Amino acid sequence: MSQSERDPTVHPVPTCGPPAPGTAPARLYYRKEKLRGACWEYPIVGGWRVTGNGAERRYVLHHRFAFYRPRTVEVHTHDGTHLLERTAAHQWFFPDRWFSLLRFVTGDDQTVGYYVNFSLPLGELRRGYYRDLDLELDLWLHPDGTVVELDRDEFEDEIANRRMEPEWVEAVNRGCAAVIEAAGQTVASFGPDLDLGRDPGSGLPAFILTV
Repeated sequence: MSQSERDPTVHPVPTCGPPAPGTAPARLYYRKEKLRGACWEYPIVGGWRVTGNGAERRYVLHHRFAFYRPRTVEVHTHDGTHLLERTAAHQWFFPDRWFSLLRFVTGDDQTVGYYVNFSLPLGELRRGYYRDLDLELDLWLHPDGTVVELDRDEFEDEIANRRMEPEWVEAVNRGCAAVIEAAGQTVASFGPDLDLGRDPGSGLPAFILTV
C-alpha cells in the first residue's frame, strides 16, 4: 500500500457504510454542520450505492433533491457556452474522502455543473443518521472541465480564527489540488466533457473516482 493510501488526510478509513442486511432503518437522515455551530438536516432520498470491484469496491451515500425555484445559469460545455435551467441535483457523500459531490441537472438530466464541498468524511451519529462538518472551501466544475474555486476567503478566515484543525487544513488543500488535477487529466484523456465515463452503479463521474 502506498503512503498516500495510508495517509488519513488523503484516504481516511471509513467509519460508516450501508447497514447490514435486515437491519436498515425505514429512513436515512443526513445532518450538515458548520464550524460556527449552524446545522440543518433532511431525509435522504436515495440510499447507499456501490462503485468498483474487489479492492476498489467503495460505498457512497446518494441523495437527490429538487430546487424550489429553478435557476438559469451560464454553463461551459464541450460545444460552447449555454444558458441552462438548474432544477435538481444528485449528491454523493463519501465515508472515505474529505468532500461530498453534487451534480446539478436540468429537468431532462443534463449536467449543469459539479460542485465539490470539502468537509469531514461522512460519519454516523446513530443507525441510519449521518453527518459531516462543512470545511468552507468549495469547487465548481463546468461540464467542460473549467474549474472555479469558491469561498477561499471563508476557509482562510476559519483558519485564522482557529476553528480548523491543522490536519483538516492539510486534507482540504490536498483534496482541492487532487480534484483539480483529476478533472484536468480527464479532459486531457477524453476531451472537454466530464460526463464521459460516469459509473453506472453509482452515477459518479469518472474524474472524482480517481481522487
